[in-house]
Amino acid sequence: MSMDKYIDDLDLSEGDTVRGDCPDCGGKNTFTAHKSGGAVVYNCYKLGCKIQGIHTVGMTAADIEARMKDIPKPKPKIEAMNIPEHVVKSGAGLDEFRDKWDLWDQGLMFDLKDNRAVFPIFHKGVMIDAVGRALKGGNPKWLRYTGKADYFVAGTGETVVVVEDVISAITVAKLGFTGMAILGTSLSAAHMSHLGDYSQVIVALDPDAAHKTLKYRQEIEAWTAVATTALRLDDDIKYRVESDIQKLKEFL
Repeated sequence: MSMDKYIDDLDLSEGDTVRGDCPDCGGKNTFTAHKSGGAVVYNCYKLGCKIQGIHTVGMTAADIEARMKDIPKPKPKIEAMNIPEHVVKSGAGLDEFRDKWDLWDQGLMFDLKDNRAVFPIFHKGVMIDAVGRALKGGNPKWLRYTGKADYFVAGTGETVVVVEDVISAITVAKLGFTGMAILGTSLSAAHMSHLGDYSQVIVALDPDAAHKTLKYRQEIEAWTAVATTALRLDDDIKYRVESDIQKLKEFL
């Protein structure tokens, strides 16, 4: 019998050590084998016996877990957004804009160049992106500054409401939900990963996106296994139509 076959037949678990007779020279209780990190180190201590070596075996889940504990995990570097000089902390029309949409302060900024209200997006306390909303008919209406963020989140509710824009996310957050603006036209793995952290998901897109609302509900529920509801709105939720507010409050 080969040593590899002999070691495999020992069927050692991670951390196990066995001692016994040497399968080669027959020495009594001179052979040891120890499994660590998915490999078995073996040796015979009898004078003249040359049996020693390392045998790599198929790694179990426990082996992998034990080995991974010893590997330092690199911390991903979070790069802060370079805020343009023309994006400042206050500006003409910003207070009016905030009052119109009943917004929290949210660290709202102002783009002097493009006349936009700017919503900063943070990740682990670092501003990585921002979304700008034109104040007076500017084009485009919404502007991304870096594109590094996958979504915008407001609020701390256990139920998350998926919406189309930042103002809508803040609107539902003020009702007691978490609001998540997808910042795009489709759902990504990053969206799904975040949505999976909640107890319930509600998809509440604009009324003219009824087909997409149903599509998102199916995709989210299939991916995350979180109970997901498609909510049919009478208007864009940021306009705070009473019928839509009452529909949402039924989920609190």
